[in-house]
Amino acid sequence: MNYMKFWLAFGMKTIMLLTIVASTFSNSATLAAPKSDTHNQTIRGNSGGPVDSKNCGFVANTPSYTLSLSNRIDYMRMFVEVNGGQPTLLVIGPKADDSFCVLGDMNTGLNPEISGVWEAGTYNVYIGDRYGERHQFTLRISTDKN
Repeated sequence: MNYMKFWLAFGMKTIMLLTIVASTFSNSATLAAPKSDTHNQTIRGNSGGPVDSKNCGFVANTPSYTLSLSNRIDYMRMFVEVNGGQPTLLVIGPKADDSFCVLGDMNTGLNPEISGVWEAGTYNVYIGDRYGERHQFTLRISTDKN
């Protein structure tokens, strides 16, 4: 697997459809965001897993969640909150060889986050842990810049 770290550019909001499907849990949700509305989505699950991703800690065998974006989103933020461990956020997509890893830092209280422009397509999202520990997580996804 090829891992890259990159920063996403900020831009204006756009009309989009965001679908979140849980692959290891029964939760699923759809988020539609018109141009001027603010929408937030909260997803809960367990971090970590048995697979050593090499550069982004230990993750589950399958994605924690799959995001399908029907249109480009000019601004979206993902923020992972975990009480314990050292969480990681690994996102693969929208192309199979596109991936990025976000490790928490002192500015985020060791909770990983990423924001910016997201192209249309499918993203596999893994909430991992640097040392393989398992903790309950909350993944917050928002199109609100505030």
